[in-house]
Amino acid sequence: MAKTSVSNETSSVVCLWVEPWGTDHWMEPGGEFTVVTETDPEPSPFNVVVHDQGITV
Repeated sequence: MAKTSVSNETSSVVCLWVEPWGTDHWMEPGGEFTVVTETDPEPSPFNVVVHDQGITV
């Protein structure tokens, strides 16, 4: 199982999308989420993209 933390260090609410499921989760300023895989760890299991609409993992 691999995991990574994503935090919102802005003063605005930020949307976190989790792909490939397309689920969205809203983070308040100062909030933090931990994204966890359901499989064995891979060398690079996550791709984190920050864009003008939010964050995609």
